[in-house]
Amino acid sequence: MKKPRLTGIGLIVGTALLFGGGASPAQADVAQLKNGSTIEVVRFELNEGWVVLYLTGGGQLALRQDQVVEIRRTPVETILRPSTSDREQGESTPPPSVEPGGSPMPEADAVSPGGNEPPSARSSIPSDDRPALVDLATRVARDHDVDVDLVLAVIQVESGYNTRAISPKGAAGLMQLMPRTALRFDVLDPLDPEENVTGGVLYLKELLDRYSGEVRLALAAYNAGEEAVERFGGIPPYRETIQYVERIVVQMRR
Repeated sequence: MKKPRLTGIGLIVGTALLFGGGASPAQADVAQLKNGSTIEVVRFELNEGWVVLYLTGGGQLALRQDQVVEIRRTPVETILRPSTSDREQGESTPPPSVEPGGSPMPEADAVSPGGNEPPSARSSIPSDDRPALVDLATRVARDHDVDVDLVLAVIQVESGYNTRAISPKGAAGLMQLMPRTALRFDVLDPLDPEENVTGGVLYLKELLDRYSGEVRLALAAYNAGEEAVERFGGIPPYRETIQYVERIVVQMRR
């Protein structure tokens, strides 16, 4: 399959236009995302139609170029404004690994050049509207026959209902989906509340099926990965995972 070209994508610094895999200097820039979020980054790179953001708190986030409206250096200078005018319809390329052994981020849905249209209707829930987010999570959980209390507890522990939460390891959104998990469940925008919750609920459902409804094992796998649960034949002896499972179980009882 032919790979999308980077034609029309550049790094603008002053009057210089650099095509290809450019990177910003090591200072705090601001990435403006299509869904309205802003993220502070110390640098970024262009790679085969993807923008790899290196976060100020550590970790990386790789997004399709059409998911990023612009990257600007405060107060006014725009240093990256991706264009999608040269993307051929129907073509795609896997996201780059942002570090040796790193997991790729999922693809973002298409946006016209400039990326200034409003977010989709599914993204219309304000990030601080907790009742609406609870209603969303409740509906998705019921749609997929997953315990509502379990889903709400996972969201509380994972992100505290912060739709824009991004961990140093790159986990994103309400249910803190890791890049590989988001890709696995077709989550195109991990910061979109409905996409994120749907992906997280589907993952929980798969884990519950895998471990015959054993909630603690499913939660341990959600936190540490199925491989760790299989390796230790149960909840891994990791302090973080043990505490994570207990926090969610307690939250479910409230």
